[in-house]
Amino acid sequence: MEAEGKPKETDAIKRKLAHYAGFQRLIDNQIARLEKLAATMGSISSPSLSGMPASGGDGSSKQERQVLHKIELEEKIRNMIAEEAQLREQLVEIADQLENPDERAVIEMHYLDRQKWWPVCEALFGGEPDYIEKSDKYLKRTFKIHGSALQARAR
Repeated sequence: MEAEGKPKETDAIKRKLAHYAGFQRLIDNQIARLEKLAATMGSISSPSLSGMPASGGDGSSKQERQVLHKIELEEKIRNMIAEEAQLREQLVEIADQLENPDERAVIEMHYLDRQKWWPVCEALFGGEPDYIEKSDKYLKRTFKIHGSALQARAR
């Protein structure tokens, strides 16, 4: 049994896989922001009845600021996608080094293909005659395969 607080041999690979999954989600969120910004750009705003000028303090109009913001966000997303591609290459190398085909499938499907655990389980065991009745047992088996894949990669 390992002492409390002592890092497990699988912690580094878990962090790398979790970082990749989180990074993909971050990219998705940034793309959603960009789509929302693009959808609202140039929309007709309510007239200002205050008598004060509507442009910003820097002399640029609302539309100019929106265009600049959109360009900056697009550049940020391009950079993130390039970084994600590099991370993906590393994870593909990790998966390629796994000799057990089920371990490899679990890592590829869950992390690279972004599948939830039930579809991964069904892909591995859905053809079993007792899959419907014992799906919980097969899900636990999927988790064990995941754990053994992490251990195999940590070695």
